[in-house]
Amino acid sequence: MPFDRQILRLLLAASAFAFAGRAPVDRSWRSLGMGGAGVAVVDDAQAIHLNPAGLTQIGAKGTFAPLDSLGYKRNTFDLRLIGIGVDPSAENLPGFQRFWNRHKSTIDSATNEDPIVLAKNQRLLDDIYAFDRKPLPLNISADIEAAFHDWGAAVWSQGEVAMQLDHGAITPKAALRVTTTSAVELATAQAFMDDRLSLGFGYRVVARSRESREYDIIELNTDGSSAPEKMLRNTASKVSRASDWGHGFDLGALWFQTPSLRFGGSLRGVGMRLEGQIVTPNLSLGLAWAPKSWQVGQIFTRRVNFAADLEDVLYDTLGYKPLSKIGFGVEFTQTLHPYLLETGISAGVKGGYPTLLLSATLWRLVRCEALTYGEETGYFTGDRENRVWMARVGIGL
Repeated sequence: MPFDRQILRLLLAASAFAFAGRAPVDRSWRSLGMGGAGVAVVDDAQAIHLNPAGLTQIGAKGTFAPLDSLGYKRNTFDLRLIGIGVDPSAENLPGFQRFWNRHKSTIDSATNEDPIVLAKNQRLLDDIYAFDRKPLPLNISADIEAAFHDWGAAVWSQGEVAMQLDHGAITPKAALRVTTTSAVELATAQAFMDDRLSLGFGYRVVARSRESREYDIIELNTDGSSAPEKMLRNTASKVSRASDWGHGFDLGALWFQTPSLRFGGSLRGVGMRLEGQIVTPNLSLGLAWAPKSWQVGQIFTRRVNFAADLEDVLYDTLGYKPLSKIGFGVEFTQTLHPYLLETGISAGVKGGYPTLLLSATLWRLVRCEALTYGEETGYFTGDRENRVWMARVGIGL
């Protein structure tokens, strides 16, 4: 089978299997669209993932004093029956296709004659270096969420298949990594002091499995299709074993200094042990400001939030400096027709890279979203960006 078709076949098979295995991930699209600044904004089902204290803000008018006085758009309840998201790697896969078209003849000749010819092709090695520490991922995600006043539950999922090219010690290499993660979350919250203070508690069960293999690029060209398919099956079977599950607690708090200004913080994954290791809890702190004059809670609702977060406070990732962990952004949602269409746009900066989320809700039932954000894949902050593009369709209320 031609090399390019074989790679396409592997990625398509991986995506189908990842979705079949329902491998979820803890990803808040709304927060990512605002530069990751969501820990104090949480007024919908995303509170289950980011800050359980936000569940107090969900409910009919009269159930939460600060937002009632603000005229803020609120959800009586938030229910997503199913949301399916796909990252087509719109930036990386075309680059890989150009790489393959440029060097196809060289790889074919090495397959039939001498693999060392690849190590002598300087242009091929230079082009491979462009993919160094920059995997070619394919992500499939799915989630089910239900949130009511003070209560919430979610099942969320992701499967990721990533291929990465490398110079190799002698000849170029291609590494394939498969990761499946599955999770179930339960959360509750309670408000105190005239609803100015909200405290939340959550419990999550997470299962994650990884498998990887490195191929000589010649091996991948000739007979590398069977092993990746086995890898996909293996990761799904490992996730089903209770010994691979991690159990942890989430703690969250919200403080309304004024109805417009609120502060939030959460500590997630407390006490969790996953894949044989103690998980470092995820500590996030932030604030949100919703200008009163910009909020409309009537038929043609409007919601505007400005927010900033300090994320992953306890993590030491890629030598990140404290300022690189700050995310900030703004969101704007507007009902254009009370029964037909609500639109939204969010933008921000996360880790120094811009983010953008566009959304549209039709008939209060079908929600379509398009998201892009950047992740650091280099050796230090600001070294190399991996631009993620996501699209999702959800059905809910």
